[in-house]
Amino acid sequence: MKPAIKTVIQRSKVQGRGLFAGQNIPEGAWVIKYEGQKISRKEGDRRERFYASIGYSLLFDLEDHYVDGLIGGNDAIYINHSKKKPNLEAIIWRGSVWFQALRAIKKGEELLFDYGFDPERPIKK
Repeated sequence: MKPAIKTVIQRSKVQGRGLFAGQNIPEGAWVIKYEGQKISRKEGDRRERFYASIGYSLLFDLEDHYVDGLIGGNDAIYINHSKKKPNLEAIIWRGSVWFQALRAIKKGEELLFDYGFDPERPIKK
């Protein structure tokens, strides 16, 4: 499945650069797939420790593997975090991660997702 939703990368008020709607997006639309290298749990845990040491991570944790958006990733890596006002949710479909619109999103609006992590959670060593 490849949605025909137009998105653009631009400067974000949330952090650095972000992904924005390049068109009006209806509620429930499949917006973008999170692309990247599929890696084992063991390798993902190793990379997670390294990425934590540099304060940056593009790992998406699935039950049996990780997807590393830093390697082979796409524009979905620019989706910033919002715990209070996310407009996307992650859907695991056929072993892949897709972002779906939680509500109607207006053209020019930043695409946001609740990463679901606790910033106070200690990193595995």
